[in-house]
Amino acid sequence: MSESHPTNSKESPEAKSEGGGAKGSSRPRFFSLPSLRFQEQYVWLMFFAGMDVMLTWYILERHGGEEVNPVAKRVIDSWGLWGAIGFKFSLLLFVIIASEWIARESFKVAKFLVWFALTISSFPVLYSTTLLIYHWMNPINP
Repeated sequence: MSESHPTNSKESPEAKSEGGGAKGSSRPRFFSLPSLRFQEQYVWLMFFAGMDVMLTWYILERHGGEEVNPVAKRVIDSWGLWGAIGFKFSLLLFVIIASEWIARESFKVAKFLVWFALTISSFPVLYSTTLLIYHWMNPINP
């Protein structure tokens, strides 16, 4: 008289095999995304990218500096601050997508890529900070 229709994914083996939302299911649902593999490193990448744009713009606008990266110089000359922000964060997005994609096949290579990107991203921030500290301690008197 009464048929047994499981309403809970714990009761239905079909729901489990189709990615019923439980942790450890073999297939993700259509709109579900796996967690990022290098979340902490991506936060640092975003921090360095933001600091690079801010310090570069501060040096260019307040201290009459000059951009040494020819590609970034062309972007800044053509589109200004918003172009620099878009350029920097599009590169960041490319690194994140590439490392997540590569991590599917080779976790070690992706980890190397993320740490290499972190190292490279820290150089402009350290260099700009060093320049600002040097000019603060040794001001040019007109």
